[in-house]
Formats: sequence, C-alpha cells, structure tokens
Amino acid sequence: MKKRQGSEYIPKYDDYELPAEYPFDPSKAKPNRFAGRVKLTNPNTFPHGGARSGAGRKPAREPIERHTITLLKSDAIYLRKFDKRLSAAIRKMIAQQKTANR
Repeated sequence: MKKRQGSEYIPKYDDYELPAEYPFDPSKAKPNRFAGRVKLTNPNTFPHGGARSGAGRKPAREPIERHTITLLKSDAIYLRKFDKRLSAAIRKMIAQQKTANR
C-alpha cells in the first residue's frame, strides 16, 4: 500500500477503533431536506435529465421499428461509405430510391 504524501502518522489519533455498535436515537434524527425536490411523474421510474423545456430526445417524425438484417461483409463496407451507422446509411439509400422513382 502506498503512503500518502503530506500526511504523517499521529499516535493515538490514527490508532482509534470504532465502537462495535453505535447507539441510534430516532427522536434526534433530522428530516430529509431533499425529500420534496424530485417530482416523479411515474412512481415506478426515476426521472432522467433536466427539467428545462425542450430537453431530451426529440420524437421521430415517423415511428421507428427495430429489425435485424444479415449483410455480406462487402455490402456492409459499401453502406458505410454513405454513413458509418448502417441504419442511417440504409435510410439514405431508401430516400434516394424514393426520390428517383418520383
């Protein structure tokens, strides 16, 4: 174990032991001053992010579905030329095809 720099051993001060049991008196306890600050919209979830307006992820223009596809390695390399994210690259190719068919 490394020694801390700037701290020196102090006899009697560094050789103390905590008591085996600490007597806790609930009547002397203070109320939690942070208890009323969090506003829960759903009691089963904890809030994420800030409370400022416009915070968080924006909703998609159209609902997005999750699908799994299998590609050849060469096809994946080709798609990554459009965008490093394959989902975005596929969406770009579909948009190009839609505009070409109009």
